[in-house]
Amino acid sequence: MAALLLVAPVLGISAGAAEAGATASASVPLVRYFDGRKHWSTTESKPNAKYREEGRVPILTTRAPGTRAVYSCMSGSQPRDQYLSHFTDCENSVSDTGDNVLLGLEGYLYSQPGPNRKPIYRCYVPHTRSHFFSVKSDCEANPPTSPVKAEFVLGYFPT
Repeated sequence: MAALLLVAPVLGISAGAAEAGATASASVPLVRYFDGRKHWSTTESKPNAKYREEGRVPILTTRAPGTRAVYSCMSGSQPRDQYLSHFTDCENSVSDTGDNVLLGLEGYLYSQPGPNRKPIYRCYVPHTRSHFFSVKSDCEANPPTSPVKAEFVLGYFPT
């Protein structure tokens, strides 16, 4: 996978900090990690030493007009498939198994494009059953015919 936009060092955000009242323009890095098979995307620390950083984008720490919450979820049916979602039920209402688990709030992304905003895509690698985020609409498919799927625009991050 190619490297993403680089920003400030990882600061982390907890659900409490996101709700506690930082300014709407405050952001922390949403970091994408990879261990050779599975991805993990978080504003917190990496899950373990085997994961290496692949890239990062800024994500807002507090709700602002025109933003949506982004939650970290774990698939109940696919081992180690951590993914980002807008739903606190982690998409259980549309899941085949209904046993996805909410891990926590990561932060907020804008819902619509605008000045000084870039899209972030939720992507999926079917053969490893791993979700990740990318700033590229092709989800960094390499070669372009690689079986990596862009599922949707997760939101727009501030630049």
